Amino acid sequence: MNRKGILFTILLILSAGFIAFVAIMQHNFMNPEFQVNSQSGSANEHQDTTESEDDHEEEGSASVDETDREQAEESEEDNRITHSKRIVNVDSLNVRSGPGTEYEISGILTLNQEVDVEDDGSEWLKVTTPHFTGFVNEKYLTEEQ
Repeated sequence: MNRKGILFTILLILSAGFIAFVAIMQHNFMNPEFQVNSQSGSANEHQDTTESEDDHEEEGSASVDETDREQAEESEEDNRITHSKRIVNVDSLNVRSGPGTEYEISGILTLNQEVDVEDDGSEWLKVTTPHFTGFVNEKYLTEEQ
């Protein structure tokens, strides 16, 4: 009988602990301050309080500069894309859903078929037909003359 009492007490303590844990987690989840900290993904809670405000301002401007640089690079990439029409130079050409042979086949082109092409300078070109869009290797297309 003593053994059953001890097991019941342990079970009761574990249950109470679990309920307390759930209540605390629910409170933290519903707390707006908790959501802001979790969204930032950083451990700002343990930051050293001796940092000056100047350090914080420099970090902020560095992240803005980095964002501007990334946007400029994306704009440059957009400028390098050329649009043209090309002709298929093989009997049958698989069009892939992505730039590589590991992607699924999304359509098939035939000899002398004309396609719209977006060329970003890579080996794989994005082709568009009235029925589908996908990627083919540039060596299977020739410039329209």
